[in-house]
Amino acid sequence: PSLPPSLPPSSLHSASHPRLLSTSLLVIQEMSRLAQLERLLKAQGLDLLHAFRVRWYDDLVEKENLPVRRLSSFGEGYKVGILIGNSKSLWTSFVRALKEDAELRANKDPLDTYTQSRVKDAVEEVYHDRKVLLLLSSSITTIITTITIPWPLSLSSWQQELFWSCDYGDRLVAMQRIAELCKAAYLDHTSHLSVHPSYGSWIAWRAVVLLEGVESEFDDLPAAPPPPLPCPVSMEELAAAKEAIDSALSMSDQTKLREELHGESKDETSASWRHWLRVRETVKLGQEFRYSDDQAEYHYTKNRLVLERAIGGLD
Repeated sequence: PSLPPSLPPSSLHSASHPRLLSTSLLVIQEMSRLAQLERLLKAQGLDLLHAFRVRWYDDLVEKENLPVRRLSSFGEGYKVGILIGNSKSLWTSFVRALKEDAELRANKDPLDTYTQSRVKDAVEEVYHDRKVLLLLSSSITTIITTITIPWPLSLSSWQQELFWSCDYGDRLVAMQRIAELCKAAYLDHTSHLSVHPSYGSWIAWRAVVLLEGVESEFDDLPAAPPPPLPCPVSMEELAAAKEAIDSALSMSDQTKLREELHGESKDETSASWRHWLRVRETVKLGQEFRYSDDQAEYHYTKNRLVLERAIGGLD
């Protein structure tokens, strides 16, 4: 949603229209909250943010009979959502935070802890007067955490519930499908790659924020979802991605597939992760935004030696 146009100075300073002044300033304040959230998150390396209507996702679930939970089932008052993700920009912000925060370095899941805390802090600051539900993806334990922020806001009473992102039914929120609905990325249903129109395959989806009582702030969102993005890559690239997936599957331990995909494997010397990296590399679009070698390796292995190397490489 775009911000409202600037009001004429005369309307803001007219003594004969104090109510107009008050109402206009309130609208500007309300409509700028999405931009404020975007600014806060971008400063932490979370540079992808897209608003959507909850009904878009729920209608898709019903239309395609998807074995997933409707977002409105978390609460009928949630009408609008915000999808949050990142490009390669997350890595530098994360590594700097690691260097400065010994507690974060000692955390079992430092990247997930970093992204989740930054999202929670930003949402708290911007939507402190609204009921909020956070759906947080977790790369290392493949969970989605829901956190309800009650209103009036009380951080001590946040409630958490775990949702496995690899399961079906009530245990799955399909962030890639949300990204597809709000034109954040093109989704190839064969390779399961989300392809951003600028960053290509070098993105990750981190959270969905459900908001209650903010419909007036998102009037620019159409009632129905916009047409999906056209496929930004060639058929040859999609075929190469499919071939890379088949190769990765053939080289992987099928009994530990989830562990390999989410960096839970304890074998830090295994090179199987490179086969999964190759799937992303088949997409030519956005190669200039490719993850650094450290970011790519940690994304697939969660090898803590990579973090030590990255911290040592900071200026």
